[in-house]
This record gives sequence, structure tokens and C-alpha cells, in this order.
Amino acid sequence: MSRPDGRCAFLGLMALAILLPALALPVVALAMLAQVILGALNLHAGLVSKRRRPEVASRVGAPQRLHFSVHLATHAEPPAVVARSLRAFATQVGAPEFEVIVLDNNTADPALWRPIEALCTSLGPAFRFYHEEGVAGAKAGALNIALARTHPAATHVVIVDADYEVTPDFLAIAAQELQRGGDDFVQFPQAYHGDAGPAQGLSLELADYFLRHARQANVAGAMLLTGTLSVISRPALEAVGGWSFRTITEDAELGLRLHRMGYRGRFVDRIVGRGLLPLDLGGLSLQRYRWAAGNMDTARGVFGGLPARRTLQVFAQLTAWANLALPCTATLLGGGLALSMGHQVEASRLLVTLSGIGLVLVYLSVCLPMLIGMALRDRPPVRAFAVALAARAAMILPSALGTVDALMRRSGSFRRTAKDVDQASDAVGPMLPALALCGAALLTVPHLPAAAALGAVLVALPYPLALATRRRLVAYRSALHPA
Repeated sequence: MSRPDGRCAFLGLMALAILLPALALPVVALAMLAQVILGALNLHAGLVSKRRRPEVASRVGAPQRLHFSVHLATHAEPPAVVARSLRAFATQVGAPEFEVIVLDNNTADPALWRPIEALCTSLGPAFRFYHEEGVAGAKAGALNIALARTHPAATHVVIVDADYEVTPDFLAIAAQELQRGGDDFVQFPQAYHGDAGPAQGLSLELADYFLRHARQANVAGAMLLTGTLSVISRPALEAVGGWSFRTITEDAELGLRLHRMGYRGRFVDRIVGRGLLPLDLGGLSLQRYRWAAGNMDTARGVFGGLPARRTLQVFAQLTAWANLALPCTATLLGGGLALSMGHQVEASRLLVTLSGIGLVLVYLSVCLPMLIGMALRDRPPVRAFAVALAARAAMILPSALGTVDALMRRSGSFRRTAKDVDQASDAVGPMLPALALCGAALLTVPHLPAAAALGAVLVALPYPLALATRRRLVAYRSALHPA
């Protein structure tokens, strides 16, 4: 019998709120307290300190002669997308010696990986291709195989996602940064194609992590890895045991282990490559679930072994996508149903009031720090501002589900975000419209407290915002591949 997950917890809390609303009150109170802490961490991420990064002695000094091994893990990727990434490395200027290892894992259709194998052969001996079946651990497993096949002279491993096209000077810039800072790893920000067009607001929402959390973490010497455009000392990577299968965000988990072992990393706030945004709402939701669930799994091991300030900044990065909307929504709907039936009226009224306030805290925690950061920093166009806000609110549900799944140790397995336009779907799924209907029904309950009514509106709100986000993703796909 499988263990319960976040969906089971939602139904269980809803049933508890219907039958015994008084017993559901402590659950809501605890969720509210946790949400206040998450909100405070998220807000603090925008307040970048002027103090310099602490100078920490590194175990692995920057070598005088660098040799990069670029690792691309692929699984059922469109050949044209991977080909653009590889050709970008073939045109590097001023780079130190480097190799590129493409590790294709578990792709059943040879038509997807044979063209990449042929392209690597044509690009020369510096480009090596491997196709492996039966690889465990998804991307982490593939990267461990690539690490084992790295050239003996390689000093650093460069991780790049298969859809990223790096700039011609990427490796030269990475070498300069390593030589200048003597760090054991450096992380560059993620950026996206077409971020000045239909996707401007979407890319702005995703860039918020780097514009606030990464900059704040860098001041504290606490930057983690984010999975692409990462440059890591090979001795450091091997010393901590390579990539782990324990979470679905193997990048952040590796960053934490590097810090625990005393290695030093830095965020380099310079765009050196651009990838593809998720192409549909399902892909965006899957990505957000993975970030929330995987990072929360990693966050359980944060405390102990690091200085307090660094621990705080690492924890803030790992909880950047987390929220407790799920328990607040379950108790609001369950308590509202109990109230409509006249069951334990006083306890039900208090429960729906607290649940509504809890949802207000979720929205403030998730959206307000991003809005303040944008207003103070970049002041984007109003339309892009609105698109970013809509996307952030629309992603509250998958983030909430990922958070609770991780707390219950039920995070799903790693699933890649599709990068083939032909496979994109405009489906929204049943959850958001169902919640919208429930929120609308709750508003019909007589004598509903004002806080609960506001909560009902917030329960229904992600559905129309998801539809608006879907329209932007459709426009983005059309801009990438005009019909």
C-alpha cells in the first residue's frame, strides 16, 4: 500500500475540517506560522546587504592551467535543440582547453539520439557522445556517468542543460572568474530566449530568484547550484561523492554538500547563455513542483555544520518556491461546508476566518517580495509586471503540492520539462477549475466571515490567472516557431 501524499493530506484535512473543525484549528495555526517565516525569508532576500562576502579559505585553489569538461545530460530531447547547444560550444572564443561529453540516457527512440551522435563525430574529437540504457537516477545518474568518463586532465566540470545556447565567450568568462576569485564553483544566472517579446513577463518572474535570492546568498557566501551554467571544481565534485539521487533537485543538494565540506562558491551576475522557457502550462507547473519539492527535501538537512548566517541564506534559497496554501485551502473549504450545515458553528467560523487569513499570508509571501523587488530595481513595463504577477500566483498550487509532498517524504520522481513545440499542450487540468468552483460555492454560504470570503476569492483566483499565463506561453511558442 502506497504512503499518502499531498493530495491525500488535502482530502484528509478537508474531512477533518468538516467533521471536527475544532481539531483542524491547530493545523491552520501551524501553517500560518510557517508561512510567516517563509514570507519573512522571501522578503529579506530582496534586501541585499552592502557587506562583502566573507573570505573563506578554499580547499581547492584555482589552478594556473584550466581544462573544462562540459557535461550535457539528455533524455528524449529534440535533436535540433541539442544541436544548437553543441554548436555554441564549437564556436567558443578565447577558451581554455575543453571537451564536451553528451550523455544520452534511456532514450528509446534512436531517431532522437542518432543525429546528435553524428553531430558530435563531425564536430571533432573534443565532442564525445554516449548513449546508455538502464541509467538510474535520471539526470544525476547521467551526470555521474559523464563524470566517470571525464578526461584525466580536466580541472573543472561545466554543467549545461541541453536547451541552452551559451555565448561565444562563455568558457573564457568562466575561466576569468575562476582565476580571479579562486572559488571551487561558480554559478551564472539562467536566462531565456525571447525574453524581450511575448515571454518578457514570464522570464521576469523566473529571473526573480537570481535577482534577489542569488544576490543575497552571494553576499553571505552561501550560493547554491541551479543545474545549468554551473562550473564546479572536479576535485571538489569528486570529494563530495558526485551527484546524488536523493532529491529531484540534485543541483541544490550538491551545492549544500559542497558548502558542508568547506568548499567555496560564488554567483556571477552575468548572462552567458539562454535556454527555453517551459512551452506550456503543464511544463511550467511540473518545473515549479520539482523546484518546491526537491528543494524542500534538501532543506531538511540544512541545519548544523554551517555558520548561522550562511545557514539562513541556504535555507532561504531552498524555500524560495515553498508555500503552505494546501492546508489553508483544505480547511477553508471543509470549514465552509461545516458552517453551511450549521455544524459546530463557532469553531467553523473561527476555522474559516483563520484559513482565509492564512491564504492572504500565502499570497503576500509569494507575490509581494517579487513586486517590491521589481518596483525598486528594474521597474519593468506594466504589462510585463502584470504577466509576472499572474504567473507567480498561478503557480501557487503546484508549489504548494510540492511543499507538502516533500514534508510527507512523497516527492515524485524526476521528470524532464518538454522542449518540443509539437508536444506542447494547452490543457489546464482539473484541479484549478475544481478549486475555482469550490471558491465560488463558498461565497454563497450565509454569514460567511469577511476573511473567509477573501480566502474563497483567493482559492478561485489561480484558475483565471493560469488561463492568462497559458495565453502568454502560446504566444511564446508561436514566436519561437511561427506557423
